Amino acid sequence: MGNRGPGGYDPVQIFNSTSFNASGTVEYASIFCSDDNYSVQRDETWRASSRGVCLVTKISATVKTPSGNIEAEPYTSSGTSFSQFAIIQVGVNRFQVTRVVSAPRRK
Repeated sequence: MGNRGPGGYDPVQIFNSTSFNASGTVEYASIFCSDDNYSVQRDETWRASSRGVCLVTKISATVKTPSGNIEAEPYTSSGTSFSQFAIIQVGVNRFQVTRVVSAPRRK
């Protein structure tokens, strides 16, 4: 087990790699975990204030483009402890919330 301190899992972070502002909701697996609504500017990262031992089941995003608000394809899971996600553009007026996989840090 990794040492994550008293808070449980790392707080969710969502990087907005698109050219537009976005907002959405992080949904957690347990009724004891309240969902997080977020908004994130382009090229910025939103970070949840806390998380505890809540598993993420869905992250939705609405991207505010000049063509109007576009629903991104959400990230869905049966319940993940993963904490890093990104909103990416995958086509013309097509967006997706995806997991960011980073290499393990070695000391």
